This record gives sequence, structure tokens and C-alpha cells, in this order.
Amino acid sequence: MSDYGYPYASEEVLAERSGIADRVCEELRMAGLPVHRWNRDVDGSVGAEVAVDPGEDSAGGIFVTWTANFGPALTESLLSGDLQAPVIRQNGAVARHMQEAIIGILGAAGLEAAPSKDDMDPLAVRVTPG
Repeated sequence: MSDYGYPYASEEVLAERSGIADRVCEELRMAGLPVHRWNRDVDGSVGAEVAVDPGEDSAGGIFVTWTANFGPALTESLLSGDLQAPVIRQNGAVARHMQEAIIGILGAAGLEAAPSKDDMDPLAVRVTPG
């Protein structure tokens, strides 16, 4: 159980997810993409980020998100609230195209991958055991 009262998946399920996440990382690396596992203490890494959500319910699972490197221009636009800035549109377009590419790469490797249905991270890819 988490600190906020959300139930965690069993150790067996989490171990299975971690193994799948390792495979996701390897498949994306073999395709030539920079990839890393999510780490709470690291921020700002570019490329594919693979995270294992420990949730027991439908929110749990393996998720891949893409982070591009648009530098200070993106940060400044976000902080100023200028959500129509060209750099924000470009960042979103890149993330959308990378979502499609990641789904294709993982599908070709025999993994089940689809757009996340999480409205807080709509450009993420959800990977499920096949």
C-alpha cells in the first residue's frame, strides 16, 4: 500500500513488469534510441524514459515517454504560460511522432504497445504483457 492509500501490485507482478521494462529498454536501444529507466532523483534526461508504475489497478503498468531537448526556450514558454509558442507545438509534434515510432518498434519486437489512456500523459506509450 502506498503512502496515499493506493494499493500496489504484488511482488510477483512488479517483478514481471520490471523484466518487461528491461526488455523494452533493450529493444529501443537496439533500434538506436537513447533510453533510460525512470529514476525519481534524475530529471531532464532526453530520449525514451521507461517507468514501472506499481499500481495494482489499471493505472499500473509499464510506460514509455519521450523527452526531446528543446532547452531553455521550452522551459521559458512553459513557465510564462505561452502554450501557443512554436517550441511548445514542436515539442508536442516530436513527442507524438516518437510515440508512434516507439509503438511500431515495440510491436515489431513482439511486445503489446499502445497509446496511454492517461489524460495526464496522453503521449506516453503503455506496454502490456503479451
